[in-house]
Amino acid sequence: MANITISELNKSFITSIDGRRNNIAVLKNINLTVHSGEIVTFFGPNGCGKSTLIHTIGGILPPDSGTISIDGRDSRDAKIGFVFQNYRDSLFPWLSNLDNIGFPLSLEGVNKKERIKRIQDFIQRFNLSLDQKSYPYQQSGGQQQLIAILRSLIYNPDLVLLDEPFAALDYTTRIFIQDTVQKLFSETKATALFISHEIDEAIYMADRLVLLSKRPARIIKIIDVNLEKPRKRDILKSEEFAALRKLVISSFQETLAE
Repeated sequence: MANITISELNKSFITSIDGRRNNIAVLKNINLTVHSGEIVTFFGPNGCGKSTLIHTIGGILPPDSGTISIDGRDSRDAKIGFVFQNYRDSLFPWLSNLDNIGFPLSLEGVNKKERIKRIQDFIQRFNLSLDQKSYPYQQSGGQQQLIAILRSLIYNPDLVLLDEPFAALDYTTRIFIQDTVQKLFSETKATALFISHEIDEAIYMADRLVLLSKRPARIIKIIDVNLEKPRKRDILKSEEFAALRKLVISSFQETLAE
């Protein structure tokens, strides 16, 4: 668990068309503080730079300028779990489900006996059903994404980044994994940044929702999601949820009109 401070973050890419170099600004003056144990979702227009933002926060991409601090450290020195949208390509097909989950522990030098114990304790703690000896390609999409999520949490990361992790799942599986993630993150107190293209999902998963503008992305509004936790599906029918949804939609429409 960690506090994250993002200050004056800027990012651009250089493209070459017909021999001419063009500088495309993607992120503009992003300032945000995320508190320990908080889940913050990012919502904004397609192509605005949401994935670039969390890739930069996670140290995959270098910023052009600005700072990213995780408990006072550079993000490259922090323990970060990453859950990708394409869960099939993010898992190692030659490793069992158990070894996929334990891969971060192996990188830390944890011996196999201890890895197995920690993984099994973790799975039992949350009463999850998972065939540990099988391989990812033998599992459903929901099970594969669950393996990826468990892998991101097993080594007690400072921060977990989730890039549209449920987008490729069918509706029923998506609901199940959303609720499983709610439980996992609530009990582990993990700090998380979460990208979603679904308004209801962005609200349902969040402690705060950050609305981004068209590219270059800047923060337009930060909305507190003061809904009781742990959340149940009935909350989507509540007046409080409807009011938040209306606020997000109206703010989003204002963003598109700029």
